[in-house]
Amino acid sequence: MQEAFDRSLARLLETVGYDGREPRVLAAVSGGVDSMVLANLLMHATPKVEMHIAHMNFSLRGEESDADERFVRDWCLRNSVPCHVRHVDAAAEASSRGISVEMAARDLRYSWFEDLLESEGLDCVAVAHNLNDQIETVFLHLLRGSALRGMAGMPSVRGRIIRPLLDVPRADIEAFAAAEGIEYRVDSTNRESLFARNRLRNEVFPQFAAINPSFLSTVAASLPRFAEAQAIIDELSAGKKAELCREGDGFLAIDATALKADTHCGYWLYAMLEGYGFNSSQVEDITRALASSEAGHGQRFFSSSHILVWDRNLLKLYPVSALSDSEQQVRMEVRKVGEGFDPRKLPAGTLCVDADLVKLPLNCRPWQAGDRFRPFGMRQSRLLSDFFTDLKLDAVQKSRVRVFTTQAEGGEQIVCIAGLRIDDRFKVTEATRSALFISID
Repeated sequence: MQEAFDRSLARLLETVGYDGREPRVLAAVSGGVDSMVLANLLMHATPKVEMHIAHMNFSLRGEESDADERFVRDWCLRNSVPCHVRHVDAAAEASSRGISVEMAARDLRYSWFEDLLESEGLDCVAVAHNLNDQIETVFLHLLRGSALRGMAGMPSVRGRIIRPLLDVPRADIEAFAAAEGIEYRVDSTNRESLFARNRLRNEVFPQFAAINPSFLSTVAASLPRFAEAQAIIDELSAGKKAELCREGDGFLAIDATALKADTHCGYWLYAMLEGYGFNSSQVEDITRALASSEAGHGQRFFSSSHILVWDRNLLKLYPVSALSDSEQQVRMEVRKVGEGFDPRKLPAGTLCVDADLVKLPLNCRPWQAGDRFRPFGMRQSRLLSDFFTDLKLDAVQKSRVRVFTTQAEGGEQIVCIAGLRIDDRFKVTEATRSALFISID
């Protein structure tokens, strides 16, 4: 196995890149048979690598977890290998984030690995995923309704993560450990079928093996074809995105009219939105909405990170943070103005009003239904909602609008709509001596 491992490792390290020097590899080691075989293979690899060990104690199995940690520490001490250990509470992390324990543990460990790569100046992380893990992952994706991408399985290289044992069956790894006298720990929960992966491993896969003893390699042979098919689709999707999408002011705009006319509307929409947290069910809802309506009516669709707004003939994709004005910076400054001052030459987003006409305090607030003001250059007041319609603002853009108001004899009066328009009653004239400049970023 060592020779085959060395070939796999060399190929993966070349993909990651290490400038021709001795590679510095961080091995993720739990203490189980897969990771202990990985550590031993790395220690005897040709060409030689500088290895560090990373062990995360997830605090999930009490004394058993602590015993795993001691086992890994002792192995590193005996073999003079640098050992990095971190304690986390994976169950508490999962509860606080509303996700599964497995997902929380995965996020915690990979985030830590990235930190270690930077702090220790290491080239990559080697993890001990094997062929059984690969096929389990594919079936889990299938059971969860994954698209073709999930059927391609885990890549052998992803960023600075490498999987040199990905093509090796677990049975071969266990046989190698027995032949070489490699000690390892056994996770007692692996025998339980509480989690989906364990249920596949312990109950479903033995049934597949009874039907086809070579089912692991049979399924594995199809994975490169799935990956190639996905690559072709990705290339076509990139072309379709370039055709239908353009960057707007803080949003990605999708041509809804052209998208609706395409035979594969649903799939192209899924390809464009999957990277923004929208799942297949949500995309189906959006596709149905497109098919049933002639025009958008401000319909909004949310993922965990983004909001999609249907605005006339466009689907506008915003980050959820766009609904908040926390990132908006408002600046106000009073300056003397002299003869020849022209407010029409101000930078975009900057407004100015006659400072002497504004009564303090000046209030800044979100716009409200029923708000009225007299747009610059007009004699009659208008509803802000009608004014926004003329400007063709969508729901997200309107949610970010802020108005500046002052107190007048008749009550609150709008001075300006930040970044958009001033009220004509506060305009700068030849008689103006001081102007209040209001800008918003």
